[in-house]
Parts: sequence; structure tokens; C-alpha cells
Amino acid sequence: MQYQKISKVIVLKTLLILSLSSATMVYADTGYITNDTTLIETSSISLISQLEQLEDPEHLRILCDDKKAAEYCFTYAAYQDLVLENYQLAYEYHMKAFNLGQKESGYYIGAYQINYPEIFENDTQLNIDEIIVYLEYAFDVGSHDATKLLMTIYRDPEFNRIDYNKSESYNKIAIEQNIKKSRVNLAYLYMHHMKNKSKIIRTIELLNEDLMLEKNWESALALMTIHLYPEEYGANLEPDLVRTLAYAYVSSDLRDGRYEDEFNGVDTRFAEAMQTELSSETLKQAKAMYLELMININK
Repeated sequence: MQYQKISKVIVLKTLLILSLSSATMVYADTGYITNDTTLIETSSISLISQLEQLEDPEHLRILCDDKKAAEYCFTYAAYQDLVLENYQLAYEYHMKAFNLGQKESGYYIGAYQINYPEIFENDTQLNIDEIIVYLEYAFDVGSHDATKLLMTIYRDPEFNRIDYNKSESYNKIAIEQNIKKSRVNLAYLYMHHMKNKSKIIRTIELLNEDLMLEKNWESALALMTIHLYPEEYGANLEPDLVRTLAYAYVSSDLRDGRYEDEFNGVDTRFAEAMQTELSSETLKQAKAMYLELMININK
């Protein structure tokens, strides 16, 4: 699990700092904060490009060290990370930024500790509870990446801090923050971690929302499974082969030949098998429902 290198916060902040530190830099429009993924990705590319073109990145370091200016520490850390991939120095300057009040850096402090443990000595390595403290500081100032990482820590056995209620709470916030795949993650928490059958109606809603918003074939596959074995997941429904097959078609169509391993091909194999077993009327209804779903997904 690798941390998210580019976020809306770091892009906006570093572009603004670069615009202040160099007259030749392009000013970052503060209207940039948006849910438009294309715009975020474009701004991220612009940020990396501008960092790569810095003629005097040491100027940022001097402003950080001599002027104790947190925003320049933050930007210098971004330069070390995104351009030079010097995670050790990036960590050092994120720590300086954090101590000077730039609490967004708490996310990167935690993420480096988790993803690059080899760069830390025993006296600088943090335990998971210390990492959580830094992540919570970043979360409190609106870091979406901190939300995602906290959500993960409380559900992943690797961290030995299982608390599904906390994970659920952060996951709900992730949905409010429009974080990618947050809906399917909450559905999977209910289905596979908490195994809370009383949440099945909400689980189905989350999977359908994720399917429509993110065109996620995994949500279609989960819906296929629920409608085939509703009792197993706590749904007070009869098995529905029309819906099951329709979601199998959708999942296979969205996947479009990608991820052809044994598990991920189950939708295609199921659809092929069902076409030889079901009545022509059931197949007709399933294909009609599939077409309607795809129209709605592609709106």
C-alpha cells in the first residue's frame, strides 16, 4: 500500500508558493479546488513540471531553514519527493513544516514511516500509535489522504489496530470528501470485515452508487454475488437471476478484458454458463436490464 503522492492540498499549496518564490511561475487559480479529477491531474502534472524547472530549489530550503517559513519547508519537501525521490530529505522537511504549523505534513510523516521503514533508524522510527497522531493532525485540517490512511489502518490486520467502528467513521467522511472508491470500500467493510448483515440494504445502495459514479466493475461483481446468494449477506430477497446476470454482463463489459486472473474472470464465466441454462425470456430480461444499467452508467 503506497501513499498518495499528489493531493489537492499539496498541489494548491505548492503552486501558490512557487508563484510567490519565482516571478516566472504561473499563478495557481484558487478556484482550482474541485471534484473534477481531470483538473486535479492536470494541476498535479503542472506542479511536477514547475518543480522540475526550478533553477534554485535551494532558495526554498534557505527560506525554510533561515526564515522558519513552514510553507517553504512544505514545498521543498515536495521537490525532494516528486522530483528527486529523496524520501529521507522530504521526510525531514515535512517534519520541519509540521513543527512550524503546517499540519498537512502530518500525513506525509505517517505515510513515509509506513511505506519506507528502511530510511529510519531505531531512534527515528515511529510506532503505529505515534503515526496515527500525526495522521489525525492532518485529518483535522482537511487532508483527504489522511482520511484514507486512517480508514485503512483501522481495518487492515497488518497494522494490528483493528477497530471497524473507527474505520466506518473515517470511511463515511471519505464519502463526504468524494474520495475515489470510498463507497465500495464502505460496502466491503460491511460485507467482508464487519460481516454486518443488518447493513445489507445500505451495502446495496453503496455498491449501486459506486457503480454509477465510478463505473467500477468490482461493484457490479459484488451486486451480482449478492443477488445470487442474498441470504448469505442478510438480504431479505429471493435469488434474482435476472439481476445476477445483468450485473455479470455489466461487470464483464466494464472490465473489458482487464484483470484476467481466476477471480476477476468469474463474471464472464458465470454469464457464459447462465446463457446455456436459463430460459430465453430470462436472458431477454437480463440483457434489457444490462442495457439500461449501461445507459445510466454512461450518462
